[in-house]
Amino acid sequence: MVLARCGDRCLVTGATVFLTAGHIKPWSVCTDEERLDPSNGLALSPIYDKAFDAGYITFDHLGRIQISSLLVRDAEALGISGNETIGAVTAEMERYLKFHREQRFRE
Repeated sequence: MVLARCGDRCLVTGATVFLTAGHIKPWSVCTDEERLDPSNGLALSPIYDKAFDAGYITFDHLGRIQISSLLVRDAEALGISGNETIGAVTAEMERYLKFHREQRFRE
């Protein structure tokens, strides 16, 4: 459902291969309803998915990337410019992204 919602493309790069449909709010802290909610997911390429899961990047309410100070030194080497966006963020997605920014992002 997440891949379909994201057009079977990485929301950052537009790539159509090596995609991961991952939870925004981690499965381990979700309710059963949140686990199945397609709005609690992002389709991302591997680097972005790993960085997001580890809290090294997040996205603001407008979908713009935020890079942790812990990743700044390596961001360019990983292909993360700081200008990335995931596009329009729905109100449903923002609820999960707010959780990620406040609870998972490593500032």
